[in-house]
Amino acid sequence: MAGMDKLKNVVHEPNVVELKPWKSIHDTIKEPMITGLGTIDIPESVLAMGFARITKPDVLGYPPHKHPHDQWVYLIGESKNFADFDADIEFTLGDKIIKINYPCYIFIPKNVRHCPLDIKRVGKPFLFIDARITQEASVRPKKVAKIKPIRYIAKKHKKTKK
Repeated sequence: MAGMDKLKNVVHEPNVVELKPWKSIHDTIKEPMITGLGTIDIPESVLAMGFARITKPDVLGYPPHKHPHDQWVYLIGESKNFADFDADIEFTLGDKIIKINYPCYIFIPKNVRHCPLDIKRVGKPFLFIDARITQEASVRPKKVAKIKPIRYIAKKHKKTKK
């Protein structure tokens, strides 16, 4: 992927970043990926996310490791239906190996040993999303407030005539 060795996102507005494709840090992922780098792109943004398309069996994140920040890994179908997931994966979280063959997200608390993400079979390409927040944002309050489930309502917009 010539010219894609370095991540070069473009900040267009104070809070709007154009995501530029770049070469994955995993040599086995051949297709370009995109990554929002959080505080590197926007100083106040504590969330960073990377998106990669997985097309074949692979082992990512080896050797097992841990971070001083919370992390989430999403595994979803890439088709018109994100629930259309056809792969067999084993993910190590702490001392447990989790078998996954459904769309999901995995929460990895800070300082918890995890990986590898062992992609055993890929029936259909899928999206791998790695999301993390900064170490400062990874706090554990003594008590977590209970919140009511959010009810989302999509409002219909009237089409405007041109």
